[in-house]
Amino acid sequence: MNLESYKERLQILLEQEVISQKSYDVSLQAFEQLMEAIDKTDIEQAEMLFTHLPMALERRKKGEEFPSPSLEIKREVKGSIHYDFAVEQVRMVEELLDDSLPEGEKQFLYMHFTNVLNINL
Repeated sequence: MNLESYKERLQILLEQEVISQKSYDVSLQAFEQLMEAIDKTDIEQAEMLFTHLPMALERRKKGEEFPSPSLEIKREVKGSIHYDFAVEQVRMVEELLDDSLPEGEKQFLYMHFTNVLNINL
């Protein structure tokens, strides 16, 4: 996935009023930050992560709860060499959002970021 294709995906969600402008902006900035951090313009297999992210931001805004992944998955994610980097990326999302995410959303984002980092680094 490259920046232009992600902008197109986000624009469709924005136009259909599935996401807010804030979710659009934060998700786009998160994508750009990850591109810079891993020094890639085309991030392989990032679709799940960057589809989940704007929807997670919308769920947070609506106060909807999202369950955490299973304990097994959380253990596997925490065992990744990229876990700390994934946590840093989620922390940056929260800074861009100027709010915290529910724990379940963070756990899923850690999982998605870790997977993307495993593939791209």
